[in-house]
Amino acid sequence: MYTHILNGVLTGPLSNADNSFFVADSYLRNIYQVDAPSGATAQLLPFGAASFPVALAYDSAAKLLYWTDVNAHTINRYSLLTNSTTVLYRDPSNIGKDIYGIA
Repeated sequence: MYTHILNGVLTGPLSNADNSFFVADSYLRNIYQVDAPSGATAQLLPFGAASFPVALAYDSAAKLLYWTDVNAHTINRYSLLTNSTTVLYRDPSNIGKDIYGIA
């Protein structure tokens, strides 16, 4: 279970993901949840957990966020219900197979 930061205060994911959007920040190596009406922001992963997050996809019914990590050569999943992260796929060769997109 990860600790999250909401406007400088330790917390969990924002409670209403239905009014949120997600941002992959490759420079800061993290993914953020932003509440659209208020602008409140939650850091979803511990700092540095994503080395180069690029593409995002969100399953609103299951409250699951998927992303690709170009440097780690992985496809990952984060559950907003359990605050857990799972690596779904890792390229075993790590050679020339950067994963940039997800649908």
